[in-house]
Amino acid sequence: MPIKTIVTIPEPVLRQKATKVKAIDGVIKKEIQDLKDTLEVAKDPEGAGLAATQLGISKQICVVRNFFQDPTNTDKIIHQDFILINPKMTSTSKETEIDWEGCLSIPNTYGEVERFSKIKVTALDEDGIEFKLKADGFFARTIQHEIDHLNGILFTDRVIGKTISEAELDKIINSDNDE
Repeated sequence: MPIKTIVTIPEPVLRQKATKVKAIDGVIKKEIQDLKDTLEVAKDPEGAGLAATQLGISKQICVVRNFFQDPTNTDKIIHQDFILINPKMTSTSKETEIDWEGCLSIPNTYGEVERFSKIKVTALDEDGIEFKLKADGFFARTIQHEIDHLNGILFTDRVIGKTISEAELDKIINSDNDE
């Protein structure tokens, strides 16, 4: 389980448009495994997705995580990972949502970002088979965030207002929970 270092700003690869994957060979499969393994150990904060550019690899590959309630234990949240190769948003809702985002490549920085509420995506899976995916809510937000990475766009480029630290975000979230 090779864990790679997640690159952080101002690393130039984070601002580059990643190249399309032309063939899924052994190198690509290893990079996909590195993405999955690295995301699996990203716990503080926990990662919801990871783009190849965040590992210093300028290729259109990302892993996105769909979180949901465990049907056998309603107190537990589990996830399913999706590999997206050469992802393309094919449809978006008119409705948008504004919510907080952070990024493993921009430590201790959070901001409110407006994203489409629902999206449809076409991508290749890790076997090179094209598939379509519908997503809404936080899962749609995660996919949009990771596709932005593949286009050299960081969430801070889309922040409404100013960015804040994790401590400031915790205060906001805790005061929201007190209401």
